[in-house]
Amino acid sequence: AMSELPSFKWLIFGCGGVGGYFGARIAQVKGQRVSYIVRNKALAALKEHGVRITSICGDAQVPASELGPILDSQALDKEEKFVADVIMLGCKASEAEGCLKQCEPRCGPETLVLPLQNGVDGLTTIREVVKSWGKGHALAGCCNIVSAIAEPGHIKHWAANPPYITYGEFQGSPIPKTLQVKAILDAAPGMEGHLEEDALSKIWEKFTFICSTTAVQATTGPHATQDMIPEIPELLATWRAAMHEIVALCHSYGIKYDLEWVDKRVDALKSAKGATTSCSRDLWNGKPSEVDDLLGSVVRMGKEQKVPVPTISTCYGALIVRDRIARGLELPIKLPEGHKVLGPYMGALGA
Repeated sequence: AMSELPSFKWLIFGCGGVGGYFGARIAQVKGQRVSYIVRNKALAALKEHGVRITSICGDAQVPASELGPILDSQALDKEEKFVADVIMLGCKASEAEGCLKQCEPRCGPETLVLPLQNGVDGLTTIREVVKSWGKGHALAGCCNIVSAIAEPGHIKHWAANPPYITYGEFQGSPIPKTLQVKAILDAAPGMEGHLEEDALSKIWEKFTFICSTTAVQATTGPHATQDMIPEIPELLATWRAAMHEIVALCHSYGIKYDLEWVDKRVDALKSAKGATTSCSRDLWNGKPSEVDDLLGSVVRMGKEQKVPVPTISTCYGALIVRDRIARGLELPIKLPEGHKVLGPYMGALGA
């Protein structure tokens, strides 16, 4: 029952599309006190208006009076001292180490550390850093959301319905405090929490599938629905090549991935009639997508781990321009007057 929920102090690093959104949703749950570590414009906005979300799952405004202390990342030693029950990292995987350093003073012996980036990048690093503190307990975590900052303190969420956080222990069954987090996330509106056993392995299994499917599908076009991929030998061969590249990457980190899982996913493709990944749809529709969090991170991890990922790398190279156009980046080429660009896909007339 709602009345039995524990009252937790949440410390969220960053108020972007991820931290801003999930923090606001958790703050809507009775008894939760959500604090943010932010700076500059976000700091001023949160102190004045609190956090606001415009979302396909329902809008929400959490006034500053209903949030915990808002901490200035540039003056953390002067800010209110408290021990967080949960530290959530709403930063990019590449920034996690620096963010953790700033969170460490508010980590107690029982504090859970939950990373929220899209994809799997850097989870093992987070585990090692928290271990080195000799306090706190790292969880494996990632999220699925397509959102962005509309203006400081105001987050717009327009795809992934509902958005969710996948999390759990790096190995084995959840500890009691992780189960308390589950109760709170389950009570939060406009989102879901998916608690997994052996979360790291589960997260990688799912990531491998979404990446490989997006790579093949987005590059081929809207005809290549999930159930079509196994029917076309050339597409299936490309999909399998992509899968095996990411599995090799997974194994390079010492994370479990059984090869028969690939065949299980072929069956999943066959049964997903007409299905396409949200990243593919965004790319075709000229919207900002997760292609960099998905395929881009595989390319970066491949470089770091010295694991060749030629298939994913080729698809990423072919798709990234669309994503950059969607994000409003100017292309280095200017069209002659009066020329049309065909797009976003299948000959629909674009600008």
